[in-house]
Amino acid sequence: MKDSVSISDASAETGLSQKQLREYEAKGFINTPFKVRCGEIQYRRYTPEHVRQIKIFAKYKSQGFTLPVAAIKAYEEITQEKGGGKDE
Repeated sequence: MKDSVSISDASAETGLSQKQLREYEAKGFINTPFKVRCGEIQYRRYTPEHVRQIKIFAKYKSQGFTLPVAAIKAYEEITQEKGGGKDE
């Protein structure tokens, strides 16, 4: 498995366009990928964990939730998976 993928690969894997990925990152709806500088240009690189989290966010978005609510629901799901959820 690759350590990271480009924005075009992340786009293909998540079903979100490159423009959407950039916009959702800028607005704080998804985690910022790490960036690799090559001369004057920076390239976004997405880890498998980034891609997995974006897929969860995209799932809620496709269910009709607003972007802020999709981000909250994705965060809650990811946190719960990691055992960080509150006891009920």
